[in-house]
Amino acid sequence: MNQRSAAILNEILKTYPYISVRELADQFNVSRRTIYSDLDKINDWLKEHYDTELIRVRGKGLYLDHDLKSEILRSQKFSSETYYEYSQMERRAWIFIYIVGQPKACFLRYFQDLFQVSRNTVIDDIKILKGDLEKIEIELTAEGNMGYNIKGNEIVIRNNLLKYLTEVLPQESLYNFVKQTETNHKQNNGLSIYNILSIDDITYIKKILDEYEQVVEIEITDEVRTRIIIWFYFFIQRIKQKKYAVVDPAEKDVIHTTEEFIGAKKLCERLSNYFRVVIPTNEVVYFTRYLLSAKVNYNFNIRFDSEEMKELTSVVEEMVYDFQKFAAVDFPEPTKMIHNLLLHLKPTYYRKKYGIQIENVLKDSIKNNYPEIFHLTKKVIHHVENLIEQEIDDNEVAYIAMHFGGWLRQEGVDLELRKKKMLIVCTNGLGTSRLLESQLQRLFTDVDIIDVISLREYEDIDDLVKVTDFIVSTILLPDRGVPVFVVDPILNNHDKAQLLKKVSSLFEKNIQQQMLSIDTIIDIVNRYADVQHEQDLRSELDAYLHSNMITINKGYIMPDLLELLPESRIKIKSKVNNWEEAIADTASILFEQGYITRNYITEMIQIIKKEGPYIVISEQIALPHASPDKGVKKTGMSMMLLENDINLLGKPVRMFIVLASMDNEQHLKALSQLTQLLSNRKVKNEIMSAVDQSELAHLIKRNITTMKID
Repeated sequence: MNQRSAAILNEILKTYPYISVRELADQFNVSRRTIYSDLDKINDWLKEHYDTELIRVRGKGLYLDHDLKSEILRSQKFSSETYYEYSQMERRAWIFIYIVGQPKACFLRYFQDLFQVSRNTVIDDIKILKGDLEKIEIELTAEGNMGYNIKGNEIVIRNNLLKYLTEVLPQESLYNFVKQTETNHKQNNGLSIYNILSIDDITYIKKILDEYEQVVEIEITDEVRTRIIIWFYFFIQRIKQKKYAVVDPAEKDVIHTTEEFIGAKKLCERLSNYFRVVIPTNEVVYFTRYLLSAKVNYNFNIRFDSEEMKELTSVVEEMVYDFQKFAAVDFPEPTKMIHNLLLHLKPTYYRKKYGIQIENVLKDSIKNNYPEIFHLTKKVIHHVENLIEQEIDDNEVAYIAMHFGGWLRQEGVDLELRKKKMLIVCTNGLGTSRLLESQLQRLFTDVDIIDVISLREYEDIDDLVKVTDFIVSTILLPDRGVPVFVVDPILNNHDKAQLLKKVSSLFEKNIQQQMLSIDTIIDIVNRYADVQHEQDLRSELDAYLHSNMITINKGYIMPDLLELLPESRIKIKSKVNNWEEAIADTASILFEQGYITRNYITEMIQIIKKEGPYIVISEQIALPHASPDKGVKKTGMSMMLLENDINLLGKPVRMFIVLASMDNEQHLKALSQLTQLLSNRKVKNEIMSAVDQSELAHLIKRNITTMKID
C-alpha cells in the first residue's frame, strides 16, 4: 500500500460500523475513482495478511468485522506519517506560524521541505502572505542569515497567529495531539508540521491549567481548553523571543479585580519557573483576557456582586423575557435558563470587549437547521449590544441561539420498543450539549439518554459497558467496548438519517425509512439511464427521503404563517369595549374551529392581568397566548384588526393575534415570518391600513412571497 492507501485503511479501521466511498472521497479530497483504486490495494494487502477483503454493503458502505479491526489496529505498525496535501491557504498560515511561533530561523528551503513543494511555490506563498499582512500593518521581511522576520504591533501579531492556528488546526486534531500527552510522550500525530509543538511543554501547560480550574472553581469546555493550551504555548514562545504584549493601564486596573487574574498570576508563576522566562505583569493581564473569555461548563465562583455581573444579569433577564414574548413560549425553568445563559454571556462579554475573535463552526448549521430560533435570538441580542456598545456578530449569536434552542422541545421518531441506553459526550459546552440532547431526544424517543457529559467526565468512567449501550459523541473516542457514533453538534436531516441507519443496524432493527439510501437509488438509476446532473438529483432525493424519514412518526412539519393563519381566521372589526373582549373575540375563531377550549381563552386573560402587557410585541400589536396544557387541541393562529386602538393596561393595541401551539416549537416558523413582516415599517403600515378581511389576508400572503421570507 502507498501512504494514502494506508491512511484510508486506518480510517476504515477507526470507523464503526460502516463508512461509504463517498465519505472517504470527501475526507481525503480525492475522486471516488481514486478511492476505488486505493481499495484494490487495501484488499490485496488484507488478502495477503489476513486472508480477507473489505465487504461493500449496498446502501451502507464498507464493512470489516469489528474483532478483525481491533486485531489489525493492535498488531500492525502503520507509518505514523499521515497522508496530507496542503492547500495554498494552509501553507501561508503555517509559514506565519513557524516564523512567529519559534525562536529558530526559517529559510526558503525549510518551507520547501516542510510542504514538499517547489521553490517557486513557496516564493509565491510568501508574496501573497506579505500582501495580506500589509493590510493589517504587519511587515514580513527576509533578513539574510537571520531568515524571515515579522514585525508590528505584538497584539495584532498574536491575534493573527490565533486566526491562522484556528484555520489549520481542527478541533479533533488538537484533541488527539493534547490527548497523547497523557499516554506516550514520544508519539506525534503523524504530520511533520506538528514538530513545532513540544509535547513535554504542552503536557506541563495542561497540568497547570487543570490546577487553575481548581483554584478558580470552574471547568472550561473541552474545545476551548484544548485551544487555550496551544495558545498559551505560543504566547510563551513569543515571550521567549522578548516579544511582549502591551495592555492599556485602565484595562489592567479592571482585570486586577477579577478572580481569574488571581488564578492567572499563579499560573504564570508556574510557567515562568518551568520555561525559565520572566513574564511581566502586562503578560499576566494578557493571559487573563483569554481565561475570562473562555466558555465554561460550570463556574462555582462567579461573583454576582461586581458591577459588570450585575449589568450582565440584568441584560440576560431582559433577553429571556423578550425571547419568551417574541417566541410565545414559557421556559419551564426560567431561573435556571437565566443562570446558564449568564455563564455563556460572561465570556462572550469579555471576548467582545478585548477583541478576541472566535469562529463558531456550528454557525451555518444553526442558521440552516434552526432559522426561527436564530432569527428570534437576533431580535433580542440588542440588549447585549447596548451594554458593550458593539455589534454582536453571527458567530456569537449562534452560540446564544443554541442556549435558547436547547430549552425548547418537540417530539421525534421512535427507534424500537425495548429501550436502549445512550450516553452523549459533547466537547462544545453547555449550550451546544443541551441542544444536541434536545435533537437526540426528538430523534430517539424510546432511548434513555442517561447523561450528557464532557470529555473529561467520560474519561473518568471506569466500566463503560455497564453504563451505556452506545455513545453519541462530537469527537472520535478510543475503543472501550461500547459503540461510538460521531456526529456534528448540530444535526441536519442527512445527519439524522445516517445516525438512525447506523444505530438501527447495530440493534438489528429494520426500519423501512432508515434503509432508504441515496447511493443505492443512484446505482439503480445509473443501470437504466444516463444521469446528467447527479449532484442535483442527490440533493432532491436527500430533501425528499430525509424529510419524510424525520416526520414519519407524527407527521411533524413546522408549519408556516399562511398555514397557521388562513383567511378564514382573520377578521376586521370596528370596535370592542375592552381588551378582554378583543382577546375573547379573536380567540373565538379558534374555539369554533376546534383548536382550543374555552379555558384557554380564560387563561390568556388571567395571565395578562397577572403579568401585565408583556404580550405587546410591537407597536399596536399584541400576541395573546398561554401554555399548551391550558387547552390547546391543535396548533393555529387567529387575527383581528380594529379600526381604532384600544387600551391594554396602558398600551394602545389595534391588532390582536391569538396563538395556540401544541408545544414550544411548532409555531416558531410562523412566528418568525410574522416578526420579519412586522419589522418592515412599510409592510406593517400596509397591513395595518387594510380595510377588509380579504385585503388583509392578501397583503400578508403577498409580502411573505415578495420578501422571500422562509
